[in-house]
Amino acid sequence: MGQQEDKYLKEISSPSELRRVLSFEVPRERVEEEIEQIIKDIRKELALPGFRKGKAPLELVRARFSETAKKEAFEKLIPLAYQRALERENLDPVLPGEISGMEYGSEGPLRFQIAIELYPRVVVKDYKGVKVTKEVKDVEDGDIEAEVENLRQRFATFEKMEKEAEPGDVVIIDYWRVGSDGKPIRGSKVSNYPVEIGSGSVVKDFNDALVGMKAGEEKMVEVLYPDDFPNEDLRGKRANFGIELKAVGRRIVPEANQEFAKMFGAESMEDLRSKIGESLEKSNEQEAQAKAKRQIMNTIVTESEFDVPDGAVELALQSLMKSYREEYGLDQEVDEEKLKEIKERLRPLAINIVKEQFIIVEIARREGIKVKDDDINLIARSIAERAGLSVDEVMKRARESDEIGRWRQDIIRQKVLDFLYEHAEAEE
Repeated sequence: MGQQEDKYLKEISSPSELRRVLSFEVPRERVEEEIEQIIKDIRKELALPGFRKGKAPLELVRARFSETAKKEAFEKLIPLAYQRALERENLDPVLPGEISGMEYGSEGPLRFQIAIELYPRVVVKDYKGVKVTKEVKDVEDGDIEAEVENLRQRFATFEKMEKEAEPGDVVIIDYWRVGSDGKPIRGSKVSNYPVEIGSGSVVKDFNDALVGMKAGEEKMVEVLYPDDFPNEDLRGKRANFGIELKAVGRRIVPEANQEFAKMFGAESMEDLRSKIGESLEKSNEQEAQAKAKRQIMNTIVTESEFDVPDGAVELALQSLMKSYREEYGLDQEVDEEKLKEIKERLRPLAINIVKEQFIIVEIARREGIKVKDDDINLIARSIAERAGLSVDEVMKRARESDEIGRWRQDIIRQKVLDFLYEHAEAEE
């Protein structure tokens, strides 16, 4: 990159501690020179009627492709100027810059601005020796019996019946949200969903609509969400659904006997209960550790005060809003004011998510915590075993989709949490 690009940056302003706005001017002669070269390159590959390839008159090519050439020139010159400015000013943006204010009239230079956000100066206080209470839940006989029942229900079989659905039956349905225009809302369909009529697993209007339906029938139903519905944004609201009933039947739950125990590698129900107890103890220990690690990180995030980039917070908010929409079935009909209210409610969580990301990177840097090749290979082998693929194929796909970057983030996060837990003052 030449010295010429050094002169394109004209000014840097600082609207906030982490935000910078870079103002550029690219001389007109440099822009026109680039446009002309692109025109000539287009001409070399162009075959117009009446002319041999590469022999079309330059003026004709210029008349037809001037806008295309101008666009390509901008796409080349702007990144050149931007990258050179970052290098010269020693700037390290968190996210790609935002281009605005582009001007290129009949005379004068190409003018534009690029806004960037910088990495914050991460202040992490006292991340070693954080006091935390680790609470391991005792395994009770009732817990073991509940798990036995869960296993019985999980391995229940479905027996179809040619009849109208009634309370106590299990039905298999497809359902989808319907918009105010009467059409299905894109992406809202759920397929092969089992419902036990009368079990309370779905809201009353939805449950009642299933009674009397037969396999192959479709129905529209208006649902009124009750005032105690878990999602407060849907309480008292109405929504329309389409339902297709696929099958009516009943669940056959296996008996808790020796034959059942042998399905899980146990000699008897007593042996199975013993194995379940050991598994629950291990699970409770893991759950207690995970909760303690979360508590430690929350303490560190709360006590570490530093600004975070607005752009990174906005990205976190977008991800949270997407998850919120999917979980609670919010669609395009939700008014802007309601969406704004939900977004502002989620903003503190988004800020903490971003703070945590920076804190993890900073602690990893200070403590020399790194991702090793073996860590990546372990994940690849695990995925390969589950998917029935070779490790090489999994790695190839991961590289193509940039999945390895996400693996690295997850590994670093887990290693930092393990480090914090090991150096915490845990009380049981």
